[in-house]
Amino acid sequence: MRELAQGKQVREFSLGPLEHANAADVEKVRDLCLEGHRSGQWPAHCLGKPTTQVESWSALTEACVTDIERRIRKEGSRVHAINDLRLRIARFRDPVDPQHLLRWFLELDPVTSLKSFNRRIETLSQIQRSGLLDLAAVLERLRAMRPKGAAEKIRKASSMRVRVIPSDDDLQHWLDRLEPFHQWVFGCIATYGLRPHELWHAEGIDPQGWISIPGDMKTKTGEHFAPAVPEAWVERYGLRENWDQFHDQLNGRWKVRFADVSGVKIAVNNVAVSNALYKEFQRKGLQKLWAPVADGEGMDWVRPYDLRHAYAIRCATSEETADEFDDDMACWMGHGLDVHRRIYLRWLSSSRRKESLQRRRSGGGTAANRIQPFEPPSVVPSPSAALPEGITPELLEMAMKLKAAGLG
Repeated sequence: MRELAQGKQVREFSLGPLEHANAADVEKVRDLCLEGHRSGQWPAHCLGKPTTQVESWSALTEACVTDIERRIRKEGSRVHAINDLRLRIARFRDPVDPQHLLRWFLELDPVTSLKSFNRRIETLSQIQRSGLLDLAAVLERLRAMRPKGAAEKIRKASSMRVRVIPSDDDLQHWLDRLEPFHQWVFGCIATYGLRPHELWHAEGIDPQGWISIPGDMKTKTGEHFAPAVPEAWVERYGLRENWDQFHDQLNGRWKVRFADVSGVKIAVNNVAVSNALYKEFQRKGLQKLWAPVADGEGMDWVRPYDLRHAYAIRCATSEETADEFDDDMACWMGHGLDVHRRIYLRWLSSSRRKESLQRRRSGGGTAANRIQPFEPPSVVPSPSAALPEGITPELLEMAMKLKAAGLG
């Protein structure tokens, strides 16, 4: 709930455990709002504990953590705030005073450390939402300190992690040396440009070599489909052949947890299962693939998410996809065209970009190895199958066409 005065927000607090999806709870909220309007102030039980009644920072933080865990079900979306609360704010010297939080924030320079600065703002926002401490004035001051305009553009460019994009030959040589399970896992991510967590939820590879990624709150974005680039890796690494075996092994080893939120089943630990792949390089001692950094000098090891960036660049430069448009490739990867060009193709070197443009121009718009479009699987009845009385093959064919057009 937000309280406004002359169009400006002056207070924000939670009306938990009331829920927006519950009609009876919505009516209770309406009655509370009307009661507050008539009396000129919010009912006392809506305001949470005032600052003077919070006994200590540790008590405040545990109450906030409880509130966050109730409101935010995805673990990756709440982990930074909870860590700040338990590992830092809980250790502040009592008594509770918002000025302590302000001094903690001012330890960071918003220009050089904006990512950490924004995370701390999010932590304070969560305290504000809990209703335990009024931080509206502090948050307004901190948000005004964020860089704007040209300074923000420069800051974004300088803070973006430089990706490590291996050559296709080096990547293939590295995959060839992995044992079967890890070869299949990293082969799928590299061949289809997956966000690592999408592999847990992927629904399989069809006969044409396309992979299906679901939406429905299981993955970061909506449903999308992607072709194999290069196609040869599907057979080379048994991605389709070994799908059932290794996909079951992946989900059995690191289990995705789900929670019901307002009747919708969502995956809550996608970040944790993705991080498990990073830990394999330390725990299992997997040999890392090293490559030159995409911008600057030196070498670094290729992280699982770098394989997704490598796919984007491969699609932009491969003969197999020479006649495809950037917006098609963005759809394959489950993001928008702006993100595709600004984030992923950022690491496409000028020499490879020039080669790609020359290849597309000289190729006359036809790829040397054109990939086949994705076609959702359909059930085709056998010609010899017995049909119900009065149903001819022509009627059945017409019915299937109407259904495909959304009229059936």
